[in-house]
Amino acid sequence: MDPRATPSCPRTRRLSWAAPVAALVLGALVLGACVFGFRGDVEFADEASLAGLDTVQLHLPATELILTGEGTRSFVDWQGTWVSLGGSGDDALASARKAELTWETWGAVGRLSPVLPVEIREITSLDHLDVQTAGDLAHEIVGTGDVFVSGVDAYVSVDLDGGSVEILGGTEQLRVTTARGSVRLSTSAAVDVYSGIGTVTVNAEAARDLVIDTTGSVTVMLADVDNYDIDIEGAGELVIELDTAAHVGAGSYRRSIGPATNKLHIRAGGGRVELGMLAVPDPPTDP
Repeated sequence: MDPRATPSCPRTRRLSWAAPVAALVLGALVLGACVFGFRGDVEFADEASLAGLDTVQLHLPATELILTGEGTRSFVDWQGTWVSLGGSGDDALASARKAELTWETWGAVGRLSPVLPVEIREITSLDHLDVQTAGDLAHEIVGTGDVFVSGVDAYVSVDLDGGSVEILGGTEQLRVTTARGSVRLSTSAAVDVYSGIGTVTVNAEAARDLVIDTTGSVTVMLADVDNYDIDIEGAGELVIELDTAAHVGAGSYRRSIGPATNKLHIRAGGGRVELGMLAVPDPPTDP
């Protein structure tokens, strides 16, 4: 992983973050690029033991995060790229080399977080981060920028100043909070989602509590519809096409199906709400 220094002002980098805060960070770097003239990219990789832990925390600066869980693996690995600016190529690389992610543990909790010296905080960013971890541990993510999670069965919490979130999998609980950004979940876990502004899509592969609060459209596809307390408010348009209920309208809707022990509560802030059936593939048959 060789570091690279390049003239940075003439080049425009793709913005993949959904968050306005991240956009401001990148904008400041672009402006700084025209002042400093050179950009340094330093790739990094590291790992840490997960022995004795039940929770992994990722407290990150603005970045694009990919988190992949894999069974009961005993180590967490991470790779990414620090980007910094300088008046020369050597200066830019020297600044990028000062940034680091540190791993610390307290009891059963391990945390990955940044260390940025004061002199580089305004000119250094984390371009992207890939993390490979154990799927049976709880994970708590705090930061800004787009997040993609797969393969984590245990509890997952994502708390963002802004950014879109996609999670595939999960059997315990998914909790997502983002100030602005879309949320897409395909899971068997209980779901609690808040997005200040953004669309929310949930493919619920099992009957669990689903609580959604957003100013935007909501689509929920259900594999099992025999046990729900449905409570919808603020739908600008409402379309329900379930095996056990059907409705077209707007505003509020209440319905108890079966024992109604699972919550399906939606606050849409005027957005369109759609409830439908999730197509579940038939199990394979023996020849």
